[in-house]
Amino acid sequence: MKAMRTGLVAFLIASLTSPAFAGDLQSSAAKAVESQVAPAPPAPPALGGGSKPLVLAGAAIFVTGFSVGAYSFINNKNGTYTEFGEATARNVKLGSAGLGAAFAGGLLMFMGSRMKHAPSVTAGAGSLRVTKRLSW
Repeated sequence: MKAMRTGLVAFLIASLTSPAFAGDLQSSAAKAVESQVAPAPPAPPALGGGSKPLVLAGAAIFVTGFSVGAYSFINNKNGTYTEFGEATARNVKLGSAGLGAAFAGGLLMFMGSRMKHAPSVTAGAGSLRVTKRLSW
């Protein structure tokens, strides 16, 4: 606790005294204007597309579900791995649920990677519009 308090005080002192070392504000602003480069043109949109959060969430669910499923099928609750003839020692319900979650995570990854190609659906008062852009 004492080390954290000392570090916090040192950080506060450094942050409060750093403007004293900044120098002249006008010359600094002039240097910044001189060194400014023209902005680069915007990059074209990526062709791969997709929904990155959906893909990452799907990957996390897939890894977790597959790990739980594999562990549940392999672990026989007596400190060793399953051997021939120990079919009833496994946790089949949890293993099946884990593999189901892995399937759902894989489906989320697939849908997230294909999100760019999905049609646009707009719902309004008394109307429903589906728009799909086709190109070949």
